[in-house]
Amino acid sequence: MVNLSNYTKANFNEFDINLVQKEVDGGEISKEQIDSIGSHPDAKSIVISGLKQDTFDYFVSNYARQFEAISFWKNKSVSDLSSLASLTDVKYINYFFNQKATSLWDMSRNEGLIGLGIHDFSKLHNIENIISAPNLQHFAIGDEVWAKMELDSLKPISETNITHFEWSGKTVKDGNFKCLSNGRISTLDINPTQFTVEELADLLAFFPETLQGTITKPYVTGGVEDSTGHTSYFFLCKGKKTCVVGKDDERFNRYLEDFKLLLKEKRKQVE
Repeated sequence: MVNLSNYTKANFNEFDINLVQKEVDGGEISKEQIDSIGSHPDAKSIVISGLKQDTFDYFVSNYARQFEAISFWKNKSVSDLSSLASLTDVKYINYFFNQKATSLWDMSRNEGLIGLGIHDFSKLHNIENIISAPNLQHFAIGDEVWAKMELDSLKPISETNITHFEWSGKTVKDGNFKCLSNGRISTLDINPTQFTVEELADLLAFFPETLQGTITKPYVTGGVEDSTGHTSYFFLCKGKKTCVVGKDDERFNRYLEDFKLLLKEKRKQVE
């Protein structure tokens, strides 16, 4: 099975067809270049950039149906995504960087769609159309570059069959992450450092202990290279001082133990 994570902006070599234009902003692709797809009737995956609204609709109408996985890379001026509704068999769609689209599309006919990535959409704030996706399992939305995306609410996700959700944007305006526990999510990837320890424990208490994903640990790891070598860090929840690996291990372990006890108490309150 194809993995959605293989079809991101960094993995152009994973695709059977690469139609990414050389320009930094994605460039502009012609219908003649799109027609080159006809020479590859057995291709099952494609990454493509430089589409305007007319060439986007042209690609979708004439060629997109043959693909299992499609990555739209820097097609920033497409405002209407509705033609994607016709792709009944596509399994994976990843779309990076868009400055015009204000909504997703009616996905009720996308019966094959199981993985969707929507990243760096500056004008997309409402994701209600995600409810229409009948078989979507993995949904990733947010930012790959700078965290700027603002969504009104994550509540629509709780009304879907999504089991793996990733959020990497800036703000959820209603501040409600607990609503995600009302759905079918078993893997939740959200940076835990955007929450205080209290907020994170309070959120996790509403999920079963079997939940997986980055949200389940009260830290993320990172490192820097300098003239003295490599230094690794544990970045903790909001308001907590960063720990240096190998130097602050005692403080880090106390932090983990305190979080474990806090989460246990929160779970008792929810029961």
